[in-house]
This record gives sequence, C-alpha cells and structure tokens, in this order.
Amino acid sequence: MDALDEMESARTAMSEAASFLLTETEARRFCDELLAQLQVPTREIEDCTSVMVEASLRGVDSHGIAMVATFAERIRSGQMRPGRTLYVRRESPTSIWADGQQGMGPPLARQCVQLAVDKARQHGMVAVSLVDGNYLGALAPYLLPVGEAGFFALAVANSTPRVAPHGGTAGLHGTNPIAWIAPVAGGEPLLFDAATGNAAARISQAADEVRPLAPGVALNSQGEPTTDPTEAAAGTLLPVGGALGYGLSLLVDVLSGGFADAPIGTQIPPVSDWGSPYGSSFFIWVVDPSRFGGADALAQRCATLVNSAHQVPPAAGHEAVRVPGERANATRRERVVHGIPVNLRHWEAILRRLGDCELDVSRWLR
Repeated sequence: MDALDEMESARTAMSEAASFLLTETEARRFCDELLAQLQVPTREIEDCTSVMVEASLRGVDSHGIAMVATFAERIRSGQMRPGRTLYVRRESPTSIWADGQQGMGPPLARQCVQLAVDKARQHGMVAVSLVDGNYLGALAPYLLPVGEAGFFALAVANSTPRVAPHGGTAGLHGTNPIAWIAPVAGGEPLLFDAATGNAAARISQAADEVRPLAPGVALNSQGEPTTDPTEAAAGTLLPVGGALGYGLSLLVDVLSGGFADAPIGTQIPPVSDWGSPYGSSFFIWVVDPSRFGGADALAQRCATLVNSAHQVPPAAGHEAVRVPGERANATRRERVVHGIPVNLRHWEAILRRLGDCELDVSRWLR
C-alpha cells in the first residue's frame, strides 16, 4: 500500500468512526420516546414520528429524525401545543379554510391531506388552506397518500423570512418548500419536493458536522457571500436558482399565507422568536384526474414522460437521468435494509438540545 492509499484508508476509517447507523425501528423508537416525554398524545406521536422517519429514510436528513429536537424546543416554549383540534372556519364542496390552533404541524397537515383526498373523490378537486398549522418538516411524506389514491397534488408551506430576494441582502421570505405528486402507470409516482430557498436546517447540520457550506447558499451578517456555517447562521439565506427560486418563493407565500389570511413574508416572526405563534401556513390542492382525460390516461402519460427521461443520454458526471422522487425512493430502499446513517457530531448536538429541554436521553448516548 503506497502513501496515497494509506491516506485514503485513514480518511475512510475516520469517516466510518464519525458516523453510525440507526435501523428504522430504532429511529421510530427514538422519536416515539422523546415525544412521549413531551406529553404529546399518542395519535399525534404516530403522525410526527411517521413524517420524520419517512424524511430520514428518503435521505432528507436535515428534516428527518433530527427535527425531534425542534419539536421539543417549540413545545417547551409553548409555541407548539399538542392536543389541539383542527377547526374548519369555512368550507365549500371544493375548498376548506382550516385553523390548526397552533397545534402540532404533522397531525394537522395529515388531516388536511385526508380531507382534501376525500373531497376530491366527491367533487373532482379541492384546495385546503391551513392557518396556524406550525412546523411541518419535509412535504413529500404528506403527499404519499395522494399518490396511493392515484390523484395529483400540489402542496406548499411558507416560513420565517430568512431568505433574501434575488439581488437583495436581507430576508424577505422563507425557504418556502413546494411539492407535487403525480401517478405513474406501473411504477412509483413522480414526487418532487424542494425548498425554493436554501435550507437553514442544512446550515445547522453543516455546523454540527464541522464542514463548510457550498458556495451560493448564504450571506453573512454584512450581506457578503460565505461558506462558513457559523457566519451563515447569523446571516441570510439565498434563493435556490436565483430569480427562479425567488419567484417560486413568492408564489408559495401567496398560496399559503395569502389564501389563509395569515402572516406573509416579513410578517412571519423570526425563527428564533419562540414566544410568538409560528406564523406559517400550509396549502394543498388535490385533483382527481378521472374528471379530466382519465386516471389511467394521466398515469400512462406520466409513465411515458418517465421513460422518455430515462432515454436521454446522461451528461458527464451522471450515471443516468433521474425523475423526481427516484433518488429518494432508491435511498429509502437502501436505508430500510441497511439503516439510516447518522453523523456522530450531529447526533450529539441533537441530544444536547433535547437535554436542554429537560428530556432524558441517557439511553441514546453513543
């Protein structure tokens, strides 16, 4: 073995020593136990755990089981209120305006999705707007039941204004994720889920793992580009794709905060303000394709789209052209079998945050 081989072997050993694997069962138990210590009702624990673990299995680690610490902090502060009931303020055959009363985000959003699917079966399509729904995490897990029903859906959620507009240096809107799902004949649905702004959770994860950010993610407190996660945490995030991400972020704010008659843009409290309501909103539009060209027709057309994408020659550095959801599905299959990789530094930071919330994490120490 030459010197270069020895260096590579050493780096691999260090990398392996700095991380470990959690089985899906362990990940669920971790979330269940910590949420139970927070006195979250059993039915709500199931929803929260399912959403977090599904995100981790799909490779969205920044919005996966790590978010149990965020839930803990916000429950302790009083910002999230377990046990709240979804209240329908206004309803029509094709619309619902609902109030989450500052309850737990995942149970409330899941209820909204189920209401939307049920109404879409009756009336062809429905839009549901949720105010005071709290933090949701990744949107993809909420759309999976829509795909199982063979329907199409578009979902968005706005958030605290940590992202600068294209060409600006101060926060105007949130990371504002947008997601959609469509059925595919003979295959897994197309499922797109992405933040329109660079995610703050990834900055925290980079800081925990002591690594730099990619260029173009954030500005420091002076409005200058930075790759230092500590500087980025005190600064401003940038929109994904420049003007494109900026425009889509504003669309998310209009659909979520606008339709819900809720805080929008800079009206949403800062992420550090745990004493105020979270202020963010959720919106989902569900369509039954049988009311148009047909459910089978849509699924077949989408299958054609997928097949066409796979036939496009890959660019340099890519093994193949993928479609939305494909990488996440492959990651999920891998992690169900082999476990969820967890960076040890990141894990220790999560446990410290949970300990600061006066929760017992002794059995989860590594």
